[in-house]
Amino acid sequence: MLKKRILGALAALAIGTMALTGCGDVGSAPEKSADKTPAAASQVDKSIPTSAIKVEGGHVEMSLFAGSLPQNTPTGEALGLMAEYINKNANGTIKAEVFYDTALGDATSMVQGLQQGTIDIGVCGTAYYSGLVPDVEVYQLPFLFEGLDAARAATARTSPSCQAVFAKMSDKGLVGLSFWENGFRELTNNKKEIKTPADLAGMKIRTMENHTHMASYAALGTTPGASATTIDAAELYTALQQGTVQAQDNPLHEIVARKFYEVQPYVTMTDATYTPLLLSMSKVTFDKLSSSQQQLIMEAADWAREKQIAITNEKQATALQTLKDHGCKIVENPDKKAFQDKAMASWELYTKPNGTAILDLIRK
Repeated sequence: MLKKRILGALAALAIGTMALTGCGDVGSAPEKSADKTPAAASQVDKSIPTSAIKVEGGHVEMSLFAGSLPQNTPTGEALGLMAEYINKNANGTIKAEVFYDTALGDATSMVQGLQQGTIDIGVCGTAYYSGLVPDVEVYQLPFLFEGLDAARAATARTSPSCQAVFAKMSDKGLVGLSFWENGFRELTNNKKEIKTPADLAGMKIRTMENHTHMASYAALGTTPGASATTIDAAELYTALQQGTVQAQDNPLHEIVARKFYEVQPYVTMTDATYTPLLLSMSKVTFDKLSSSQQQLIMEAADWAREKQIAITNEKQATALQTLKDHGCKIVENPDKKAFQDKAMASWELYTKPNGTAILDLIRK
């Protein structure tokens, strides 16, 4: 019943929706069958705890959509756990149901559905929100974070920068729940070990159709003969295989899932760009909930964030070993300062139209 209601409402949206499949890899289905390497047993505790919140309120059927991502991803798995948490602790007042892949459309239509209240909770890459709230892109500025601890602290729901971004989302009919993550993007290529920007000379580098990402590699393109070009995620494996581009970047677990190691034997751990995912809720739905139901949703989002990050950590570690097992040469300590000096010029693309207020909150 819930799915029929949602799809009926989305049918009208679909006519006017412009697909943004190139806006970000997160939310785009892999174009190649996933890596079949047997996964090690997860060590993440996925048991559902009991909440201390005494939930009261009217009955609500709630949709949680993974923004076209499949169930067997860290995000898909964590969203399922979030639904279980809600169902266990809602005292029978909420029935949460999860939808994966393209069951409710794509990530673009998902954000529109959240605004209109036809989808209740959704998660996808920040690029799909940037047209509404440009400040969500601040977290993807290259070399903004020295490591995962700093990135996770900045994207925690209670952080000053996160609160500032979520306040702006409220004006667009969205309730920010949590930032999840896809990890740092690492550079791969089919030519040689890349240790400095100078090693990129003569290479064409694929970027997403994401302004920050494009500007970052355009800045690196000042290296003689290096250039950046946009290619949709669905076409990327073929482009790498045919030599249309020689290099690209993605989180390690995405590199493995999409089998890029078959055509990209060199991996450089630049840790240049952190890729958060944004979990948000329709304000239409949120405002209909009782205070205790709202508290439970927030608590569930925080708990699921911890699980999503833990699962991502496992996937990343496993992916690194998988790349080594497939014979990839890993440059674990490139000259990050040299890459940073080149890429910093791209920050102006964000700061000129948006100012530095939220950036300053992150860098305090």
